[in-house]
Amino acid sequence: MSFLSSLKSLLASEEREHDALNDNPNFIVRPSRIKHMLQSLMESHVQISIVLDDQSEHTSRILDVSENDIVLDQFNSREAHNKMVKGTMVQIDAKHHSVPFNFSASLIGTSRDGGYIISTPEKIYHPQKRSFFRVPLVNIEKYKFTGAIQYSENLVSGYIYDVSFGGICVAVYSNTYIKKGDILSPASMTLKGGNIIQSDFTVCSVKKSHQEGFTRVGCEFLDILPAEKRSVHKFITECERERARK
Repeated sequence: MSFLSSLKSLLASEEREHDALNDNPNFIVRPSRIKHMLQSLMESHVQISIVLDDQSEHTSRILDVSENDIVLDQFNSREAHNKMVKGTMVQIDAKHHSVPFNFSASLIGTSRDGGYIISTPEKIYHPQKRSFFRVPLVNIEKYKFTGAIQYSENLVSGYIYDVSFGGICVAVYSNTYIKKGDILSPASMTLKGGNIIQSDFTVCSVKKSHQEGFTRVGCEFLDILPAEKRSVHKFITECERERARK
């Protein structure tokens, strides 16, 4: 099997495994990440909306965040306050840096200061842009990459398989020695329609696998021109739309 055929087969398999896991980028599920985001809301003094079972909506804010619970500020309305009894389910709605932030929780009790103690959610709806976008695998041979390792005569060549606003991931088929921290300059990559982007790169990760038969190299853009950056952003948008149509 040729290098390109092996690469396509492996990456297609990774995509199938990713889909099977139903990894939804719109939800935060890791406990440490959930706690971090809740603390960000608290420290930023973000105003939150609390929707009760009767669909009435009330304003509050987060006063404290611990491992297992969250303390919310007391409502101004006495009528609404009286509805907050142990076991009550609430919906929390907020925005953090203009991005929706929503979760459900149950009321555990009240604090000494009269605040509402609610359970820490198992997941939070907080849609984010994906970090990396997989290029269309059927045409992966079109997305070529070449770069010279600075202060050496060694060249790195391969195919781009992931692209982001900050860099790219390349499947390198050459035997050139490359390490984290290397600068690739000059370097170029070919995107959709044969559009060639010139940019220097910093190598941020190198993963070699004899079983896969190639080396995965993660690179960050270095000194990319505004016009070239716009072309990369346009390509990412097209990748995102193509994936959404699947």
